[in-house]
Amino acid sequence: MITLLENVLKNADGNYVDAKDFQLLDKTLSTWQARKLAYSAIERKESEIISHAVTAMRNGDRFEARPMDTLGVDRCQRDMTLGLRCLALAMLFEDAEMLKDRVLYWQQNIFLAMQLNYQGYKFLGEAIKARLPENQVELMTPYVQMAHEMMSGK
Repeated sequence: MITLLENVLKNADGNYVDAKDFQLLDKTLSTWQARKLAYSAIERKESEIISHAVTAMRNGDRFEARPMDTLGVDRCQRDMTLGLRCLALAMLFEDAEMLKDRVLYWQQNIFLAMQLNYQGYKFLGEAIKARLPENQVELMTPYVQMAHEMMSGK
């Protein structure tokens, strides 16, 4: 929504807002209540979602050879909490560009520098599916997929 509003303002500079931009605004505003409810549900269930994701990641085959120690689990929880909050905010504002600009490019650079193929968003997506109703999962899915693809290099 922030990127949409910036684009509407840019397009209307010295002019009136055109019909196409009004349609985009109407579409975005029509889903506001559903996105707000999903955002609130994520906030309420944050600890459940994070716990589910970290447990799944920790128990997965990814760490069979070298299990995560306590520091690794703590960092994983911190990173996943930040990621979940940013995903939820992007979903609330229906703004993938904001998510990329404010979080994902930064995270991507860190994980590339560390030569890590980060899979946390995959596990967050699974945890979201397990803890939220389907209609809320659908709202989050595009952002989770985008984040997973950017971080995992897929």
